[in-house]
Amino acid sequence: MQSLFDFSQIPVIDNHCHLFNLTYQERDLAKILSLSLQDMPQEQLENSLIYRKMIAELKDFLGVSGCQQRVLDKRKEAMLSDYSGYVERLFKDGAINTLLIDLGYKPAHVSLDQFEDLVPGQVKYIYRIESVLDDIWKNKYDFNSGEEKFYQALDEAINGLNIVAMKSIIGYRTGLAIKDRTRAEIKENWLEDEKQFREYFLLRAIEKCAENKLPIQIHASFGESNLNLLHNNPLLLKELFEDQRYNRVNVILVHGGYPYSFEAGYLAAMYPNVYLDISEMVPFVPLGLRKGLRDMLDMAPLTKIMFGSDGFVAPEIHWLAAKVAKYELALLFTELVNDKLFDLEYGYQTAENIFFKNAKRVYSL
Repeated sequence: MQSLFDFSQIPVIDNHCHLFNLTYQERDLAKILSLSLQDMPQEQLENSLIYRKMIAELKDFLGVSGCQQRVLDKRKEAMLSDYSGYVERLFKDGAINTLLIDLGYKPAHVSLDQFEDLVPGQVKYIYRIESVLDDIWKNKYDFNSGEEKFYQALDEAINGLNIVAMKSIIGYRTGLAIKDRTRAEIKENWLEDEKQFREYFLLRAIEKCAENKLPIQIHASFGESNLNLLHNNPLLLKELFEDQRYNRVNVILVHGGYPYSFEAGYLAAMYPNVYLDISEMVPFVPLGLRKGLRDMLDMAPLTKIMFGSDGFVAPEIHWLAAKVAKYELALLFTELVNDKLFDLEYGYQTAENIFFKNAKRVYSL
């Protein structure tokens, strides 16, 4: 099918991603692109669709033909000769304007100042509450000290880093079925029940977001191999969205709930404060991306969907996600125009919203 759209020049706000290396590092690109924490055989890593897609796109970008080793050699050569220029070329090709960096995941340990100098665009930060909660739980602070440490960390992130949002990966830790409990209950059972502990502080973080007019991202999707997918269906958050004490804060369901994308879209259609992000689904699910987008768009208001890459370590992930998302969205929107669901003008307007304007509004950029 020939696309009716060309979204290649639409500027991109990557609303969910991570730090990448400041210089070339001798790391296996196929391994980087695997979400498994197991020691996967190289033959398996190099025969995933995400890796094949990366190699195919790098061939075009680098202007090289032949086997994957020639592509990898050319990539290394380009990075070693001018890493900053290479990153700039990637960002220009993907029209990447702004990165919103989740500081809680740092497979690339880099200086934030140096990272900002390297990136040819704006960099803003998101504070992951597990950065402090994991420490409190591991080191068994007493209740008063733990609570003080938690609020101190949030205040430092808000005032020191000027963050644009908070984030939680409670789905990785204890699941998304959130129950509210009083401070007295938590204090009485302090550090006896990890689920209660994490749920209590997630709700306190939401209150803090309300005070500071910040949105919060919540991981609600598949992920690395240490996640229980059954506990990450976004419908488990429905009780939270029904609670008027917490629904003043905009919640972004990170990764669009995939593979529960219709469920995520349903929640976005039912609750004014629920938004969706398509990161990780793009670029890590090359075939499922089209299905995930269709499921989300089926019910969710199109002003509530935002682009993200979940890029990390290698700058090409951020770039590949932008390229793939624009291509897939153009094909899907062509179908929707042909099916008379909307016209070309609305399609371009909506693409600009998904890649740039929705995030600009939700994160007050």
